[in-house]
Amino acid sequence: MSGGRERKKTFPEGIHLSKKSGLTLAFTLLVVLVGLFVLWLLLWPLTGAKKSVKIVVQPGSSFSEVADALVREKVVASTLILEILAGRSGVDKKVLPGEYQFRRGMSYAETLGVLRRGPIKKVSTVVIPEGFTIDQIADRLKARTEVDAEEFRRLAKEGRASDQISSALWGYDFLESNLGSSLEGYLFPKTYRIDEDTTADEFLNLLLAQFEKETSSLDWSGAEARNLTVHEVVTLASLIEKEARISEERPLIAAVIYNRLQRGMLLQIDATVQYVLPTKKTRLTEDDLKIASPYNTYLQPGLPPGPICNPGLACLKAALNPAEVDYLYYVLTDSDGRHTFTSSYEDFVQAKQEAKKSLK
Repeated sequence: MSGGRERKKTFPEGIHLSKKSGLTLAFTLLVVLVGLFVLWLLLWPLTGAKKSVKIVVQPGSSFSEVADALVREKVVASTLILEILAGRSGVDKKVLPGEYQFRRGMSYAETLGVLRRGPIKKVSTVVIPEGFTIDQIADRLKARTEVDAEEFRRLAKEGRASDQISSALWGYDFLESNLGSSLEGYLFPKTYRIDEDTTADEFLNLLLAQFEKETSSLDWSGAEARNLTVHEVVTLASLIEKEARISEERPLIAAVIYNRLQRGMLLQIDATVQYVLPTKKTRLTEDDLKIASPYNTYLQPGLPPGPICNPGLACLKAALNPAEVDYLYYVLTDSDGRHTFTSSYEDFVQAKQEAKKSLK
């Protein structure tokens, strides 16, 4: 005790904390926390899958509205940070209306890069099935893409006869033996993705380039041994495409065609007559079979002057590798598309009569 004098409160030795220094420490901690938060926003990667999202910027939209949409779709975390960075780079003044594709959890730099490049082009998917003709392809283009279908039809049919067609379209080696004006047969069937700016000329080139790619590994030695040109093989393949419904019958139908050609027999293939008719028929009439056309194989010997459709790879392979059989005839004998093959006309007539009974 010291005479009742009040003792001063002291901090342990080595600690001297004033009110001012306490505020400084609190401010420093606040700055650090804010900095860490900003850093987190800048480096923010979303957890989970980087899902693709599409943002449509409407005409007249402000950059704030764009930024809000990007945050709402979890592309970035902060509207404020994005607006600041966009303002510094000038992107906020250059965003065009249209559709943009982002991923969730993108960096701010990546996001601004997408906005800087502008909206994506509209992409259409068009499936060209095996056996489609130029007209069928054109109709599908008209229904499902932005390609000028009528221009495509004209260029594909006129070919060399057109003054406007790109010379590059006829620069492919496989077209050397095609002395006609049509590109029928060489427009390779496949699924294509094309953007809204694709022209008819460009799409034709895309189809021809695919034909070159798909057929580059085929063995053409068998055709050369038979003195057949590429154009004749493609023509033959188009006949197989229209006649064969069962995959294993393709080489057999190829064999029938080759055997009849070797014997000087008329091919008498209905599909060649169908090709020149204005509309396809379920059954050809006697008058149809008398149509005066180089494609009418009931009247004209040999192969038609060109393909009657655009065959797929399987039929091209069959045309190059026919089965080693002596069949000369075939007739549809099953509703699933199967044929009966015969070597004699008598057997063919009998199979045809039996088919009439079973297919009723």
